[in-house]
Amino acid sequence: MSMIKLRDSHHNQEEKSPKATSEIELEIFSEVFFGPGGTTISHVMKRDVITMDHLKTAHEAATLMAQKRAGCVIITAYERPFGIVTQRDLVRIMANLSISPKCLILSFLASRPLIYASPAQTIQEAAHIMEKNNIDHLPIVEKDKIVGIITTRDIAMSLLYA
Repeated sequence: MSMIKLRDSHHNQEEKSPKATSEIELEIFSEVFFGPGGTTISHVMKRDVITMDHLKTAHEAATLMAQKRAGCVIITAYERPFGIVTQRDLVRIMANLSISPKCLILSFLASRPLIYASPAQTIQEAAHIMEKNNIDHLPIVEKDKIVGIITTRDIAMSLLYA
């Protein structure tokens, strides 16, 4: 994609503002791939989300994740989203602690507070949230209920098939 140069109307010279140029490039990229306004998360998210109570164990979470072939499980407390545990979290904890996974409670392991988005947000906004927080799984919450999840892979696939 070629660079766009901005004209300064006062001096009639071409000036390049790094921030303005990158914002324009992002806007052009978004319009080309997603159309005006962008695609909402609700069009891309997976609706089958695995949840577990915060009092369950790491072993139970790992077993369920393996059965469902999922990369994460949303942890709930009193049926409300509480945190998230990913495969990476389980591996990191198991490698660094000499405690049986059958003894580790999910409330201890869960990443919190839960970072999430709403289904009405665009996938560009989801990508920004994920990049800013260095996460690969973004739960989608509406009225304190998990309604879906979007991953970096989902975003990449939506770009591929846009």
